[in-house]
Amino acid sequence: MFYPKTPFLGKGFLLENEILKVHVSALPQLLPWLCQTPRITTYRINTLRTNVADYKAKLQTQLGNHYGQQAPRVFGLSELPEMLCIAPLETAANITYDDCLKQVIVDTSCGAALLRGAHIFAPGVLAMETGTQLHDMVNVFADLPGKCKRGTATRYICDEKIFLGVGKVLMQRHQLYNNNEQPPSGIAIRMETNVSGVPTLGDLSDRDALLQNLPSIVCVRVLAPQPGERILDMCAAPGNKTTHIAELMGNVGTVIALDNSGSRVRGMQPKLVNYSCIEAHQFDATKAWDENGIGISNKPPFASSSFDRILLDAPCSGLGNRPQLSCNIKQPKVLQSYPHIQRNLFSQAVPLLRPGGILVYSTCTVTEAECEQLVAWALRKFPQLQLVDATPKLGAPGLPLPDLDAAQCELLQRFGPSGENRVKHLDTVGFFIAKFQKALSQENLVKIIM
Repeated sequence: MFYPKTPFLGKGFLLENEILKVHVSALPQLLPWLCQTPRITTYRINTLRTNVADYKAKLQTQLGNHYGQQAPRVFGLSELPEMLCIAPLETAANITYDDCLKQVIVDTSCGAALLRGAHIFAPGVLAMETGTQLHDMVNVFADLPGKCKRGTATRYICDEKIFLGVGKVLMQRHQLYNNNEQPPSGIAIRMETNVSGVPTLGDLSDRDALLQNLPSIVCVRVLAPQPGERILDMCAAPGNKTTHIAELMGNVGTVIALDNSGSRVRGMQPKLVNYSCIEAHQFDATKAWDENGIGISNKPPFASSSFDRILLDAPCSGLGNRPQLSCNIKQPKVLQSYPHIQRNLFSQAVPLLRPGGILVYSTCTVTEAECEQLVAWALRKFPQLQLVDATPKLGAPGLPLPDLDAAQCELLQRFGPSGENRVKHLDTVGFFIAKFQKALSQENLVKIIM
């Protein structure tokens, strides 16, 4: 059956050529990998509330109830003791397609979530064939071209729709499309199987654990926040890394979380309410530094040297968010716009960091311009910064560039095709992490420059 080999299907080579301009030969492996689903599911355990062993037992019970003896393995990694991994199902390769089943169509965003173990909520159902009955088993497809009209009642004929798996109908057409006064909500199709092999559990997040991508967990471990410190999370929404910072600090110290969207800050609040050390503010982080500011404040903008550690998880093109069934970026100029934003944020972060402080820069993308080239620019622009080892190192080294040598790249982490990562068989989203330390004094700065 059809499956995309590039996130830019039908959009020409201009976008693809923006991803890797130096390491062009890596594109034939990278592009299909971006379309594929990470097969490992990861949960970060809130160790302020529970312990990993107890949550592992809870997960194993849920998986056993759902899959019986076919239940996938639950395991941990020593480098990330607060994390549990769920292995893929071994039976994924045995899914057979039955064309006699009715069909349901979803968009590519919903389709990507299904391949990672989600069910289909009512707003995600684009089309359902007439005659589909409650509790029927249906074939689920993603509409790659984006041409299927919402509410379509006939079978959607398209050579570029992607078969995702089989689900059970929990809502019928009249519930999905004929109620204009109150939009439908809840699970409409419960997925029974999917072609990725990721267990179809939905999101089990609660106060004890959070569904989170592995590199995002690594990112905060690289930051290594300590109890009693002042930490700035410059682009904090949806708050997952913010709460991880607070947990590693034992909820002791100060974590300032900024985001320029009021709705995103409000959306974070339910996650933050149980952490007394976190303060969230709606504020444009490109204006976070007050060069005339004096003293320590918890409200932005901030004076120079206000923070011990800063996390700059920057807005980016998001190309690492696998599976990328169809990228919504249409023009090269959109990809080219992100480094400008990232540099503006970086220019605010550096003066806010105290001498000797730590700055972690991360993105969920794979372009050289937003990753290694941004690091090379930062080292030129801010001689008071030096690269330090981004440990624990699970991802691959960075990609060498003319102005970023192999030794420097060894200090970085780039999560890409699993064979490249330092921990083998680590199938994750695409991600990038760099760690900087600010010179303690002018004398140290001279040593760095020399």
